[in-house]
Amino acid sequence: MASYQFPPLDNSKQFEQLVCDLLNEHYQTISFKCFGKNGHNQKGIDIFSTQHQIVAQCKLKDLSRNAVVIKRDLLNDIEATLRKLKEESTPIAFAQLIIATTASEHPDYDEYLAALRNSYNLSFDVLLWGWENIQQRLSHLPITLAKYYPQFKINQQAESELVSRITMKKRIEKDFADWLNFDPENRRFRSRMIIHSSTDRHYPEHKNENGPWTWFSAEIAHLSNNGLSFINEITDLYVNESNLWTSKCPSDLSGFRTVRAAKISIVAFEDIIDYDLVGDEHYRCPHFYLRFNDQNSPFSEFYYQSLGVNSQIGGRTFGRDLELRD
Repeated sequence: MASYQFPPLDNSKQFEQLVCDLLNEHYQTISFKCFGKNGHNQKGIDIFSTQHQIVAQCKLKDLSRNAVVIKRDLLNDIEATLRKLKEESTPIAFAQLIIATTASEHPDYDEYLAALRNSYNLSFDVLLWGWENIQQRLSHLPITLAKYYPQFKINQQAESELVSRITMKKRIEKDFADWLNFDPENRRFRSRMIIHSSTDRHYPEHKNENGPWTWFSAEIAHLSNNGLSFINEITDLYVNESNLWTSKCPSDLSGFRTVRAAKISIVAFEDIIDYDLVGDEHYRCPHFYLRFNDQNSPFSEFYYQSLGVNSQIGGRTFGRDLELRD
């Protein structure tokens, strides 16, 4: 198959259970549970996890209706959910709300969420998962996929990963055009982004001052075939007469020249869970939510780029005659 298209479920309770199972498999936990039953006062919550401080509201839509009607209904549902969560107290503490729907995603939903976040002065983050987002996640979750779509057999893992990478790359190309299509000095907006681990629960505080940090800021650089790159460090490199270099300052600097450089680190597309273009009251800039590796880092690789007069923005030129070797 060139891509994976899963037909949306037509039963609201089954859709709610799918989202619950999806979250459990995604976070590798059993802490997500359905909240109450039909007829109970669910206070705007269908699914919750106290461990991850996440709640979800599920909105199954009849996709046979007019797209304009679906969009209007979903916008009303979003505001009603936020109003109920704001007005009705609940013993469940949460830092993030996910609104999951069978409807297709649309930029208007993100803009509407941003406006409501400000008008309601919300203390939690809100993400909308349209059916495209849910499909993408399902393609990486074999247990949930087998339960709800047993007819789909994803046995071509490389193809599935390629589809996911291309989908994320296209989203970023569109949503971050104001940054990626311009050199840093010509951008309308600051290049700073906030990077979060998917498991971080301490933001906006840093609980471990001696590292590693589970969230931090970095400057967006550019897209490559391998992922999205960030500038997360400015440092000096020391180059000897044979054009071999090191990032550690030699005890004897004679025979070395110093090159000021940016360390550019790459996040693989498959490790980008989601992002929020608007930000929050702490940092009003885009926030990325990423999978961190065993070294508590989201970066899969890095390289250095000279900041000298011979460097080329976006490239890996390192001085006129310097051969990059570690």
